Amino acid sequence: MKKRLILLAALIIMAFSFTNLGLSKVDKKISSSGSLVIVGGALESSNGDIYRKFIELAGGKKAVIGIIGAASTKPVKYSNDFKNDLVKYGVKEKNIYIIPIAVKDDKTTKDVDESTWAKNANKQEVAEMIKKCTGIWFVGGDQTRITGVLYNQDGSNTISLDAIWSVFKNGGVIGGTSAGAAIMSNPMIAGGNSMGALINGFTDKYDNYNDQEQGPVYATRGIGFFNQGIIDQHFDRKARLGRLIVTTLANNDKFNLGFGVDENTALVYYSGKNEIEAIGEGGVVVIDTTSSTKSENGSISNIDISYIEKCDRFNISTKAFMINTQKETTCGYEYYEVEGPIINSGVLSPNASLKNLLSFDLMDNYSVDEVKSYSFDANGNGFELTFSKTDKSQGYWAYLDGNKDSYSITNVRLDIRPVKITISPKN
Repeated sequence: MKKRLILLAALIIMAFSFTNLGLSKVDKKISSSGSLVIVGGALESSNGDIYRKFIELAGGKKAVIGIIGAASTKPVKYSNDFKNDLVKYGVKEKNIYIIPIAVKDDKTTKDVDESTWAKNANKQEVAEMIKKCTGIWFVGGDQTRITGVLYNQDGSNTISLDAIWSVFKNGGVIGGTSAGAAIMSNPMIAGGNSMGALINGFTDKYDNYNDQEQGPVYATRGIGFFNQGIIDQHFDRKARLGRLIVTTLANNDKFNLGFGVDENTALVYYSGKNEIEAIGEGGVVVIDTTSSTKSENGSISNIDISYIEKCDRFNISTKAFMINTQKETTCGYEYYEVEGPIINSGVLSPNASLKNLLSFDLMDNYSVDEVKSYSFDANGNGFELTFSKTDKSQGYWAYLDGNKDSYSITNVRLDIRPVKITISPKN
């Protein structure tokens, strides 16, 4: 901490000179072309930052919000839970609609079979209900249920999906958590894990919800409200970096950015500015595969990876980061001097999460220029991930809440190499 205090005065002066490190003033005017609030899952009712942002973008006190529970096996229960949270944060109960579009019957409701709602997406009265809204929210569950009920069998839009698009195009906000986040991009990641993605690539098989956690990537048609890259959710907790990289690389002809959203965290997209903002408890990972290459042996080289947190922004058009002005640069003022090689390989490794590896181990560590992480399956097939500092790499730090370290990391290089690991018991 001594280095931080010695340099504090100098950094305050520097803040006036290096305006590119600062966060631009937040424009509270709602974009005429709509906004998105994309939550990585596990949204806590106490996370006022996300709820208030969603309500603000929906019109504040005048907000009219529709909730779609189609992804869930309990669509009414979880829609009502979100409704109750909205009321707690100031939305009038009469201005909240539970949109009757679902796939599964909610056994907790004895008077209605919600599975009969599967055909409602083409009913005019349901579409008219949606058109009254200034905000639409999708609850979590299985994202394929949402797309399955909002697209017709021939692939065309239902009239309810057209109505949701009209809410967005007229300046409203579309939000969702978990499955409700996954549908935001097109293609949509619906299944698989990172090891399955890196070893086997893609599959066209998807049987049920359990396929979200295992095997190759199942990527299919999403809704596409967010048309600037691939979205993935539950990101750091479920270690989905590999599957996001594989899916983004496979779609480089369309776009070369991928966005991984942590749990209880939102990526807020302002379409009028083509900017994102991170809010909530965790962070948003931004990967850029513009200069990446993939070899025949499965190696992937030169992935650009960044991590942003609350009050940080990223302009997609210019690829410029605008970091919270309360954060100090770590470059040249690194706090740690832990000599390498630093290797992360599981639960016995300190800083095992992606955020902590990039911050504590790499960018805020004077003594190393790279750190490595290893993952492998039961057969010893695995991958070496090398995270390296480059001339573009930057780190930022602050205590924003008590003595909790808050970091932002930009433009670290990642190289992935397949390896074979042999484990022998020690005699």
